Amino acid sequence: MTANKTASLSAGLIATKGSAAPVAGMPTRSAAAPAGEGRGSPLTPLNFRVSGDFRREFKTYAATHDLKLNELLKRAFEAFRKQHGD
Repeated sequence: MTANKTASLSAGLIATKGSAAPVAGMPTRSAAAPAGEGRGSPLTPLNFRVSGDFRREFKTYAATHDLKLNELLKRAFEAFRKQHGD
């Protein structure tokens, strides 16, 4: 039988919580701009409730047509505005 042998690790391979440093050359995250500043602004939540049946149909339609939920909502809103002359 062979005895269990543990590999020796160098100090540089041992992680210590809270002491992580970015890899050289890695891009950093930029601070997000305040929400709601024009059309190019970052996404913000739009919260409202719908029936379970509508939610299921909406998500199924989006998945079937390879659309993200927010893209389907945008397209539906654009079609509504176009149909109603706004």
